[in-house]
Amino acid sequence: MLIKKISNRHVEVKMYGNIGGWFVDGFNFTNLLDSFEEDGYEEVTFRMHSYGGTVFEGDVIGGAFARSKMKINIIIDGIAASMACMILPYVPTENVSIAANGFGMVHRPEGGRGGNASQHLQTAKLLLDIEGNFIKTLSERTGKAAEEVKKFFDGSDHWLNADEMIEWKLAGKKINAVAPIRKLDKESLQKMSEENAYGHFAAKLEPKSNFQNTSKMKKELINAFNLEGLTEESSDTAVIQALQNKFKTTEDRLKALEKASTEKKEAEIKARLDKAEKDGKITAETRDKYKSIGDKNGVDVLDTVLQSIGDPKQTTPISTKIEGGKGDTPKAGDKNWKWYQENDPRALEQMPESDPDKFKALYKAEFGVEPEL
Repeated sequence: MLIKKISNRHVEVKMYGNIGGWFVDGFNFTNLLDSFEEDGYEEVTFRMHSYGGTVFEGDVIGGAFARSKMKINIIIDGIAASMACMILPYVPTENVSIAANGFGMVHRPEGGRGGNASQHLQTAKLLLDIEGNFIKTLSERTGKAAEEVKKFFDGSDHWLNADEMIEWKLAGKKINAVAPIRKLDKESLQKMSEENAYGHFAAKLEPKSNFQNTSKMKKELINAFNLEGLTEESSDTAVIQALQNKFKTTEDRLKALEKASTEKKEAEIKARLDKAEKDGKITAETRDKYKSIGDKNGVDVLDTVLQSIGDPKQTTPISTKIEGGKGDTPKAGDKNWKWYQENDPRALEQMPESDPDKFKALYKAEFGVEPEL
């Protein structure tokens, strides 16, 4: 958005591009209007050239216009298509002007999402609800019956020239053309997308310096993220969509790697527990406890724990070898991790809940790391 001070009481803002893209969104607009009021402005003129965008962002912008204490003017320099056109009823008709070669466009709201049948039905209901709101808004604005307004929502793009915009009270007056370009007719527009129609005006409407700055910003984004098939002349929507696709691809790849890593870890833990159970080191009843150690602390810690469990076939406890071969089982007064394993394993199993501090101390003394309880 470019901001131009007209006087101490009047400021002008260029509202070009995609509703919901770059800086043309509800958050920035509400903050912008608040800041203008704080600075003492009494009138704001928005010069519009937009091919539409997000319905919900547009609703926020329109609501901000309606609530503002300032006088809001809109001048349509090129086109006000789709959601950009549906913002106009939030501003008094007499405050909206359109260039003689400008156009508005109304059509059914569009949207899409992946998912199952229920999710598609939810999306369809949402779109029908939005369409109902559009019909009500236009009916109230024009004073025409809802049945007459519904003709704009038959699935086609309905382009309105400057005179028709005034007829339907979406604009109050016509002004001289801002961009000295070949006048488009409605038949030509019907063969264009909103973005192509936008581009027809853009080169003439955008000051060269601003166009270069915007192009440079797009080019830097395209190069930084290696967005194939795009140039600095690509639309905002195309760049944003490419970025979203790029991030989704990266996110999907990370999820796949994370899944593969998790599956590998689970397979390694299972293999170790299967062997430990086969060797008699653990039982089916205690298996979950050791699986939890592997899940929380990793395979290496699980290996250390399992290795510390003595061979059940040995008649001499492994602890005697660690203590220099005395052949004595640790005394009750020296109840360390090994003592509990050999003399009271059930107490050791219950200790994380009955005495977690003691369990942590024994665990750390034995394995050198804090357990995750």
